[in-house]
Amino acid sequence: MTIMNYSVRFQPEKRSAIINGISTLIDNNVPLRLSIVFNNQRIYCYSGKRCDITQWDNLKQGLKKGQIAPNGQNHNDFNDDLLHTKWVVKELFKSYEFTKIIPTPTQVREDLKRNIKKDEIEIIPPQEISFFQYFKKYIEDAPVSPGRKRSLNTVYKKVIKFNSDTTFENLDAQYLSDFRKDLLKSIGRNTVCCELKRLRAFFGYANKMGWTTYYPFKTFTIDSESYGDPIFITLEERDQLYDAKIKDPKLSHVRDIFILQCFIGCRVGDLTTLKHSNIIDGCIEYIAGKTKDNKPRIARVPLTKKALAIIAKYHLPNGDLLPYIPGQKYNENLKELFKDQQICRMVTKLDPRTRNSIQIPICDIASSHMARRVFIGGLHHKGAKNEIIASMSGHVENSKAFARYYNIGKSDQQSAISLIE
Repeated sequence: MTIMNYSVRFQPEKRSAIINGISTLIDNNVPLRLSIVFNNQRIYCYSGKRCDITQWDNLKQGLKKGQIAPNGQNHNDFNDDLLHTKWVVKELFKSYEFTKIIPTPTQVREDLKRNIKKDEIEIIPPQEISFFQYFKKYIEDAPVSPGRKRSLNTVYKKVIKFNSDTTFENLDAQYLSDFRKDLLKSIGRNTVCCELKRLRAFFGYANKMGWTTYYPFKTFTIDSESYGDPIFITLEERDQLYDAKIKDPKLSHVRDIFILQCFIGCRVGDLTTLKHSNIIDGCIEYIAGKTKDNKPRIARVPLTKKALAIIAKYHLPNGDLLPYIPGQKYNENLKELFKDQQICRMVTKLDPRTRNSIQIPICDIASSHMARRVFIGGLHHKGAKNEIIASMSGHVENSKAFARYYNIGKSDQQSAISLIE
């Protein structure tokens, strides 16, 4: 009989203490734990080592170069000891394979005690790590953008609010169905789909890391997202805002941010990272945040005279193109700007909860993301090829989301028909 696969990882233990009546996270001189996963089980042991959390490189599984451990060891000696511990575990499991034994967690613990100095091992109950602690660790360690981490943290909070006793085992298909119904009470269907996909991503990661073998999404289907026609102002309305003489400094400021975003077409998260150093040969160049960890793609956008005129207004010591404002405030001020400039025509949109069509003034749905639609939709209606637009907007090849930024109007259809008259 062949022994099961196993994996070994080290991780600094997170500890907290009550200081002046406040629970405070301790990150200095904490125990380094040894985690062993085998046969769908996990045990935790004290590795005999301690370090500061800031000294630890989780990816390389060792002390960072140049660091000195609390016991005075340099990083090379410290990491050599960890390699020895991994070797002990490897030899132990080789012996199980040779003798055709499938060990119990208790047997592995006892054998480790005999193979590693007794005063260097401390058995930690597996139940110490909860579902939510694993979820937090996923948010911290997952190779995703800061924006995605914030979205994951939102899902984390919603799961706690829905059921603070959630475990890997009780989060089954029925749980997911009830959770979806609960989410629909406060957010739209598309947002619910996104939240559930993020929860599914956590389970995929947890399976990969050996935290659990359970995967409830085998029997639970997430609905497809459904979007109505994209809504955005016309190029004429954009220019109306650009040419407006606005006395209120707050509205003038948000107008400049929005119009520049209309000419660059980036997400607001990328916009706030752009600096004068991103201007190369008359173009803005950047790597879109959503592609950094998957398929990095350089977006390159030639700057128009209007975009350059806005940038020329500001000379900030930190090199930012503009003085940016927080996202929520940006959207609030943008709605106020639209109303101030009487850009309030009625538009038809899909109600996110009922899926029914509703009519609403465009000023009421103004947001930073509308600038991205103005850029993509405006270029599309002017006849630019989609692959050229995508090279500037930062969309990856064959992006399903790309079509959400423009709609096919009657004039587009008439222009197409004229080609075969």
